[in-house]
Amino acid sequence: MTIAPIKVALKLEEEVVEAKSPQFRSILLALGLGLFGALLNSYPVELAYSVSLVIGNLAFIFAAAYLRPALTLLCALICVAPLLIIWGHPFGFLTFGFEALFVSYMRGRGWYLPTADFLYWLIIGMPLTAALILFNTTESQEYLFFSLFKQSINAVFYTTLGVILIFVFSDKLNCWVKSQQPQLKKNLKQYLHYILWVMSAFFVIGVCLFLSRNLNDIQQQQIEDKLDISSQYLGRIVENYVDEHKNAVKIVANELSAIEPSLFNDNLVKMHQLYPGFITMLVTNREANIVATSPLSLLDALPKGGASVADRSYFTEAFFNQSVYISPAFLGRSFGSDPIVAISAPIYANGVDQPIGIVEGSLNLNLFENINSYSANDREIDVVLTDENDNVIYAENNLAKTKLAKFNFSFDEADIAHNLIIIESNNFTKKRYLYRQITLKNGWKIFVLIEHRQILKLIEQQYLTIFLSLFLIFILVILLANQFANTLNKPLAFVLKELAHGDGKQGYKTIPYAAPSEFLTLYTELQKSKEHLLKQQFILEEKVNQRTTALNKANMALKELANKDSLTGLYNRRYLENKFSELQAILSRNNACMMVAMLDLDHFKNLNDEYGHLIGDNCLTYISDVMQRKFDRRSDIVARFGGEEFIIVAQSDDNKSVLQMLEEFREEIAQHNFPHNSHHFVNMTISIGSLTAKAKFSSDIDDWIRLADKQLYQAKKAGRNKLCNSDLTDASLN
Repeated sequence: MTIAPIKVALKLEEEVVEAKSPQFRSILLALGLGLFGALLNSYPVELAYSVSLVIGNLAFIFAAAYLRPALTLLCALICVAPLLIIWGHPFGFLTFGFEALFVSYMRGRGWYLPTADFLYWLIIGMPLTAALILFNTTESQEYLFFSLFKQSINAVFYTTLGVILIFVFSDKLNCWVKSQQPQLKKNLKQYLHYILWVMSAFFVIGVCLFLSRNLNDIQQQQIEDKLDISSQYLGRIVENYVDEHKNAVKIVANELSAIEPSLFNDNLVKMHQLYPGFITMLVTNREANIVATSPLSLLDALPKGGASVADRSYFTEAFFNQSVYISPAFLGRSFGSDPIVAISAPIYANGVDQPIGIVEGSLNLNLFENINSYSANDREIDVVLTDENDNVIYAENNLAKTKLAKFNFSFDEADIAHNLIIIESNNFTKKRYLYRQITLKNGWKIFVLIEHRQILKLIEQQYLTIFLSLFLIFILVILLANQFANTLNKPLAFVLKELAHGDGKQGYKTIPYAAPSEFLTLYTELQKSKEHLLKQQFILEEKVNQRTTALNKANMALKELANKDSLTGLYNRRYLENKFSELQAILSRNNACMMVAMLDLDHFKNLNDEYGHLIGDNCLTYISDVMQRKFDRRSDIVARFGGEEFIIVAQSDDNKSVLQMLEEFREEIAQHNFPHNSHHFVNMTISIGSLTAKAKFSSDIDDWIRLADKQLYQAKKAGRNKLCNSDLTDASLN
């Protein structure tokens, strides 16, 4: 046997070991790019309130150019991880994860990265983003089109940036890791479209975003100033309005304290006319019964027994604390059910220190619509006024807030730095607002709001400008690339056609188009190269045939070597397991019997120790030759199981001829003398354990060997040099 198959086997093993290194480097590349992208995404480029660009995704665009979808997805998931904290939701894992898979898959199908990414956002990314926004209750649907527009522009930006980085670093990276993606094979026109579009899109978006960010900084400062000025101004207006009516109640109380109780009604009506900000006014006695009202008609509507307000805070606070009191907002009871704020003060009699009653005015909350003239002139501003218990006293109509209801809002956890709050209206629509909060002296609060959607309008216009610019540039790039490609394609196409069809015998035509001198030189060199290649073709074909024949022989030798034991020439354990399944299946279909025998050399270790391993190898070789000679049917399997153990698998017939052959084999070995030297001989015996059963007994060779091994153990226990057989033929019929 020649040594050539061994050399081939070693070469194959080395190639398998080397194949692990590129895969390991690919994993390192995915992890490294993912961490780099995560670092960039941790610091998004802010454009305006809660609006920012993420550029770290260029990492998985870069990865898609080299790695298969699985590793590209791994890179994307690492890149997007910081966005989970910044955005407060995991939607980025879906949109960008699918983007990474799609772009990498399409790159493997021969698509350019920008084209694949644009197609993704057109057919998958934008519909998926829209669905997530529509079904996300924490985000207003008003931001739907802006979000789609922003995501698309953002994707074009980081994709083009990623492609530019690939141009810069591809040569160095190719020396370190082998790309898992196929090379792009496109014509010159498509390649020019690709290059010009990438460069144009990147610089147009970059310049526009740089200019728009400066403009947005100015706008943000203007909004901050507007919120500060508006909150301070409206705070003074409301405080003046409340103080004015608080003083009015004091004046009315002083006026009523100086007259007889019988004149309360007339004087109350006159004073009410001076302060129309009160819906109604009333006077009670010390028992909290209403004794005077304005308008007077309200007094006639009271029950005959009178009406008591002893349970109202505006009576108890003003009467017992003897001070002017401003109540929280509440619904009226005796004189209508309008929401009101009561201002009350104690009334005294001449020379008496204890109050004889109180006077109360119900402040008309609807008049705050007239007071809020400042915000009425600026539709960007919305105002909410609450009492000390956070009940709504006044709110802009577009906020859809019910008066006296709790003013509930939540902070935008995704953008706490910009003081954004989320307000839910009565129709369950949530909107985000920039706000300023002012607390008045009486505990009331004023919220000055600017809807976040208004801020996005300017950015939407900027994005629209960018989109239109990209569209116009794309048209110009197509026209320019087509013209440039045609200029270069004509001479190239002619050269390729000549070289493809010409055989050099009749010569080659000259280029009929105006072409650069480099083309003419290249054409001449290619003609010489083709002639040389034709000469070498015949030599190479002959060498290939010779190498193919040698390789086939080596493969056959290698296959034979892989299935046989090098010492005995018997089949090895691997071949036994494979061949057993075939033989068992055939015999099972024929309902035939099968015998599996396990052989072991008795005291083989002692023989090796006493006479040496050379004698032991001679014994193994002789026993193997005898086995092959006695069990020589095509269906018989004779294999070395390991060490001094052998396995015989054969079809068994009814007259037990196979067992008789085993017994004869055992006796022949026991009678044989193995020469030790010229004067001494060595005897060797074997023990055999066998199992005879229907072939369908089990399709697993381990089941047969286990039972045969038990019989071998019985043969050893009985004194060795024995044959023990277990016949399960009858038990295996079912």
